[in-house]
Amino acid sequence: MTQFLLYISLIHIFLKTMNIIAQTPRLLIREFTANDEALSLLMDEDERLTQYVKKRTPAEAKQVFKDTLKDYKNKTGLGRWGIFNKADNDFIGVCMLKPSESDPNSIELGYRLHLKYWGQGIATELSNALINYGFNKLGLIEICAVTHPQNAASQKVLLKAGFKRCGEAFWYGEDLPLFKVRKAV
Repeated sequence: MTQFLLYISLIHIFLKTMNIIAQTPRLLIREFTANDEALSLLMDEDERLTQYVKKRTPAEAKQVFKDTLKDYKNKTGLGRWGIFNKADNDFIGVCMLKPSESDPNSIELGYRLHLKYWGQGIATELSNALINYGFNKLGLIEICAVTHPQNAASQKVLLKAGFKRCGEAFWYGEDLPLFKVRKAV
């Protein structure tokens, strides 16, 4: 029993030292720690997970991770975070809610999930959690997202999460379907 209580105490200490962004019944969305670098870099190594996003070299991916950790110090509440399974702490993927690289005046929602988590409703659950966080914790009025024109699954997720298709935008060097969700007044 004493070991169990010690284990629970350590979990509570760990949870207090990391910055949790949002939680759902299945998901824990939190800031990355320096120890999470390998998890993040794995996402860029699987071509199935990068087919619809900007390709990065391993050096670029490492720099993005370092910049992500640095950005947490700004305390804006925006950023790139890890998604973890609450049941077993398995790494699910990466998500973001941050100023778009293509339009710094727009706050962009994005995500990438490991293949084994596709088709389980996690992307919709995650998107809803980030929308709620953006509107209710950060006071955002509008959140946008873009997808690759052929990424029908992500487009469907965005529509389920309340986004509306708003034409196209020239972002990341190409014309991409643009989606927006506005806070209800």
